[in-house]
Amino acid sequence: MPRKRKSVPQGDYESLYRGYMALTRQVEQLSALREIGLAISGSLDLDETLAAIVNVVQGALDVRRVTIYTPEREQESFRPVIAKYGDDLIARDRLDEEMFSGRGTPLGEAMATRSVVICENHVNGAAYVPLIAKNEPLGVLSLEDRRDGASFSADDVSFFQQLGSQIAMAMHNAQLYAMAVTDGLTGLYVRRYFDLRMQEEFALARRYGRPVSVLLFDIDHFKRFNDTHGHQVGDMVLRQFATILQRHTRRSDVCCRYGGEEMTVILPETGLNEAARIAGKFCGLVREHPFQGDGNQALSVTASIGVATYCAAYESPDAMVRAADEALYRAKEKGRNRVELAGN
Repeated sequence: MPRKRKSVPQGDYESLYRGYMALTRQVEQLSALREIGLAISGSLDLDETLAAIVNVVQGALDVRRVTIYTPEREQESFRPVIAKYGDDLIARDRLDEEMFSGRGTPLGEAMATRSVVICENHVNGAAYVPLIAKNEPLGVLSLEDRRDGASFSADDVSFFQQLGSQIAMAMHNAQLYAMAVTDGLTGLYVRRYFDLRMQEEFALARRYGRPVSVLLFDIDHFKRFNDTHGHQVGDMVLRQFATILQRHTRRSDVCCRYGGEEMTVILPETGLNEAARIAGKFCGLVREHPFQGDGNQALSVTASIGVATYCAAYESPDAMVRAADEALYRAKEKGRNRVELAGN
């Protein structure tokens, strides 16, 4: 006689199915963590790291809005530093004017409790993830509006907590690197970083024929500022001068403090004529800028600039920088507040 099949209770099927779905969810979350980890570990530049974070998090978690906030005023307020809304990547310069309170808000709660905050009453759900590295609060990651319409739930909390730790460590490493290569007074890159980037750009120019130029700046009569107004005012001038360089250069350009009152900018993909035009523009920007000392004291500042562009005659990056330095010396000899080109 044929054997009778044993029936499996309905409850067992449901239990097996729930276990299967739980394992599937864990695999998806681990895969997302791995994908995000690989994407954000590829750079030590803080801005590049932040951009990579919001891009890959949005794709991996399939949400429409991702924002990273950093705390200010002892966590009483939060400033967005980068965001991804749909296809629009919004960088720091477009978010400068925005500020959000931390008191009585999910941002403040996530930071204060160092735990994920889920807002179920949001239109399509929102999660606020604290970013903590080495016990230091770095910010909050907000996730909003899942594309599938589902709300965030308590099941997501553990995963988001792991995600926050991973992101915070990437931000922490990028911040440490920035501190190592950035001048504390001006916010520009330090001389050692300049030397490394010059070697890289020089090698690219020599191997592939890609143009690169370097501008070497010297603030005219800077010693007089220190002697007349004091070193604090001199430092204020240096900071304001550095801000001009940062605001009027491209993201690909490399602004550095070369030493003392000398600063420099590496201009990749820039030939001599364009470099000369840029140097002339900077000469005018510095001359017309309302520099301020103590008590909003108006100061008149000018700069001399030497320009060098790669050519086969330069055997090394040092030779190219020396050429820019010699052009700078001629600019100062000829009365300052002017631009001189190497080789002319």
